[in-house]
Amino acid sequence: MPRPKCKNISRFLSALIATVFMVYLASCGPSKKTYSLYKGPELPSNETARLVCKGETIQINSVNGQKSPQGKDTFGNVTLEILPGDYHLTVSFSGNSWTTVFGESYNYQVFFTHNSLQNVDISIKVEAGHRYLVTSNHDYEKSTWNAVVKDETDDKTILEEGPYPLNSIRTGDNQEASRVYRN
Repeated sequence: MPRPKCKNISRFLSALIATVFMVYLASCGPSKKTYSLYKGPELPSNETARLVCKGETIQINSVNGQKSPQGKDTFGNVTLEILPGDYHLTVSFSGNSWTTVFGESYNYQVFFTHNSLQNVDISIKVEAGHRYLVTSNHDYEKSTWNAVVKDETDDKTILEEGPYPLNSIRTGDNQEASRVYRN
């Protein structure tokens, strides 16, 4: 019986270690948390509503005064299971942008952060078996944003409020590193 070559074993181990490492890194990424915001036993999905926030620019600060179970200022990237009815949400906005500055012989980017000046209170009515996306739209040139809630089950927007003011702060540039000189 021929002996396995060490070269083949080390390739196999390298591939195995790389695969395990990639799975580990993928599990460390930002994952969506799911919280049940009602008391009692878990109910089937046709008796509850889902409130989804991807936490990209808009964040949910509280739902009917209830803060994040993790003790953070916002819920973040989350799915909230709630009972049908009327809800009062407190939301805020935080986003980033950049613009390119063109000079006579070079160009570079200037970076900005945009935050809502204050938290915004919105009210929605949710139905059992529906999924609602809490999102936003914004106009960085006008320094404004709108709170938007979409009923993804019925494919319609149920709320769009605003515009609300944004605080825009220049956070830096890549002028030295990214100058592109033109002839």
